[in-house]
Amino acid sequence: MLWKTNMKSKFITLKLGIKKNKIDGLLILLSENSTTQLICTLNKFAAAPVIVSKKNITKTNPKYIFINSGNANACTGNDGLDNTKKILNLLAEKLKCKSYEIIIMSTGIIGRQLPIHKIEKSITNNPFNSYSSLKEAASAVMTTDKYPKYLTKTYQIASKKIILKGFCKGAGMIEPNMATMLAFIETNICANKVQLKKYLSHCANLSFNVISVDGDMSTNDCVAFTCTNDVSLNLKNKNNIKMLLECFTDFFIELSSQIVKDGEGATKIIKLNVINTKSKELAQRISKKISHSLLVKTAMYGEDPNWGRIIASLGSLQNTSINTSKVKLFINKILCFNNNVPADEGSKKLANSMKKNNIEITIDMGSGKSRQTIYFSDLSHEYVHINSAYTT
Repeated sequence: MLWKTNMKSKFITLKLGIKKNKIDGLLILLSENSTTQLICTLNKFAAAPVIVSKKNITKTNPKYIFINSGNANACTGNDGLDNTKKILNLLAEKLKCKSYEIIIMSTGIIGRQLPIHKIEKSITNNPFNSYSSLKEAASAVMTTDKYPKYLTKTYQIASKKIILKGFCKGAGMIEPNMATMLAFIETNICANKVQLKKYLSHCANLSFNVISVDGDMSTNDCVAFTCTNDVSLNLKNKNNIKMLLECFTDFFIELSSQIVKDGEGATKIIKLNVINTKSKELAQRISKKISHSLLVKTAMYGEDPNWGRIIASLGSLQNTSINTSKVKLFINKILCFNNNVPADEGSKKLANSMKKNNIEITIDMGSGKSRQTIYFSDLSHEYVHINSAYTT
């Protein structure tokens, strides 16, 4: 039995045979007294591992998380579900646990069956006794990622040391409400499943659920959040909860921003703030519309101060009332558009600011108090090259 991890998770990287002679799998040994929660894709063609893991997480606190890369096991029908169950049953036998005590995730090409016999052989022959680093764990789950994405940070709340560590993967098929993205995050605080679910939902809505590279939602997205229950914090204290959520949110945003930065062929990270709207729903619609606009994204890549593309995208929203005379547009804090006409402020300054790697766009609707922030990437020649030849 491996489930003795001394207060923090451990990682075992695997060669499953999906990618030829490459590390393409990961087993996470969760700490013995840990609590884990999970959020998954909303895609209606959710992959087999997503379907199974959503059921497993409701039954018990998991002891292990198993991840394969190179094959999504999505749109694979009953065979895909059967292969998922075969993997879990074999792991359960090997690890001396129940199959439902394992969360399973997959990432890679859609529509291909797993090489199940190779995977079974790999699991059977692996002694599972050689541990890997956080960086190696992040590398094991990469697909089109250019580099591993991982992070460790320490915070202090009420004299208590709060530690967060985690990794994620993702570069393309990134759309708000998750992405072709897997993530594992661990903290040392004490929390029950209800509390942890609230924390995860809150933080994901400000990070993983508001990133966009290409506007396509994956079939395989999963974020797992684990607490090791080592550090007690007075959660009846409202200030403690406020500070805890601020720490968690800071970590989630920094980690998820690595996905946008690594967006396939991306050269820019754009932070879009839609403020002072009549409703949250309208702010979300506007942010999605603009972050998905190919004209806006290519303008960002070309470092073109063509703010008209942003205004045109905003104006194309149908079935909504927008008071155009109240709209203000800022790019890198420079006022570009106000009261239906161009602003006089610094066109040369704006052009120079577009050369930055980080661009900030703020649209002030002037009609309410709701807001939404989203992070997205530009669209380059490299994105087309990568995705036009992904399966070949």
